[in-house]
Amino acid sequence: MLNTTLCYIEKDGKYLMLHRIRKENDISAGKWIGVGGKFEPGETAEECLVREVREETGYTLTEYKQIGLVKFISDVAEDEDMYLFQGTAFTGEQVKECPEGQLEWVPAEEVLGLPTWEGDRYFLDALLQGRTNIDITVRYEGDKLVEVKDRSGEPEVEISSLLQAAHGFSTRPGGVSEGIFRTMNLGRNRGDVPERVNENWRRFLGKCGITDRAVVWGKQVHKNYVHIATAEDARVLNEEAAPMEADGYVTNQPGVTLAVFTADCVPVLLEDARHGVIGAVHSGWRSTVADIEGEAVKKMIALGATPEDIHVAIGPAIDQCCFEVGPEVVEAVDSLLGSGCSRFYEPRGAQYMLDLRGVVRERLIQLGVLPENIEKVGGCTMCHPDRYWSHRFTKGERGSMAAVIRR
Repeated sequence: MLNTTLCYIEKDGKYLMLHRIRKENDISAGKWIGVGGKFEPGETAEECLVREVREETGYTLTEYKQIGLVKFISDVAEDEDMYLFQGTAFTGEQVKECPEGQLEWVPAEEVLGLPTWEGDRYFLDALLQGRTNIDITVRYEGDKLVEVKDRSGEPEVEISSLLQAAHGFSTRPGGVSEGIFRTMNLGRNRGDVPERVNENWRRFLGKCGITDRAVVWGKQVHKNYVHIATAEDARVLNEEAAPMEADGYVTNQPGVTLAVFTADCVPVLLEDARHGVIGAVHSGWRSTVADIEGEAVKKMIALGATPEDIHVAIGPAIDQCCFEVGPEVVEAVDSLLGSGCSRFYEPRGAQYMLDLRGVVRERLIQLGVLPENIEKVGGCTMCHPDRYWSHRFTKGERGSMAAVIRR
């Protein structure tokens, strides 16, 4: 997959366009396009954008926004993912001569009238309309446009009415991934195209009201370790290696985003707005019976929270209707919650159907969280595989959801 960027810089109602008339053996010879080019090894889309604009125009972008992804499929050229940007402010002087062609500022109303690739008109029209989260696929046979698919759409994020902090639980719609990862896959270790995962994260965080791409995350190992996070733990999500092993995080530092990943397990977001403490927990059955909720609440208290001020959102997860477990799991639940917990599981032959979200809620109440301060958000992941990722439904051939919270 070839990864490229393309930027349309706007100023005073005009766009900087490049007339491709200088480069030899140029597939776009004679056409008008924006400025951009190929990723260099290790570059992000943003880094490629800034470098290419500087090299081709002399300008250093100071304000820009990523507005989407255009996928090119061809029978004569390498398939390409082109990350589309709009630039709105810059410094520097325009080069006298661009090696790619002639640069010209063109009034916005004249841009679509320029000779360009036929498929470009679809995303140019979207850009000129001010649309964002563009996801358009164009397919060529030779230089003939034979198909256009516009899957542009907003991510659908589920939120809690109880939490004041910026937060959200992701769902499947609104991303740019393909195949078994279609469309909003946020897992970097699933085999998806990394650059598409980055774009999914941009869209998801933006929908949650979070613009900073640095997030506290780690390798989840289905245990009960909860890390007290600081700004130094936050890393951009295009880094391959997980910075730590943990299934939960808490912090009292402003501007720190916490993230956990799920695909049937229970995501739990916690907030004590009064004392400025937040948490995020990945609560599979193993972590739950190991009392990860107890660890999270204990460490939130260490940061100044009080249980009666903690508000909790329990996100989309596999529910009792679909979660079949063995007797060893219900024995562990009995050990965690004590007497009277049989209401959270029902026998089915030699197995049991477990209400894991109910178990998590009950444990939080035991820890001092008020029942009215706990909200279940979203539905059963296995019952709704088109909306949520479910490990059991897909038999492991899947993407991942995420839950994030930022104080």
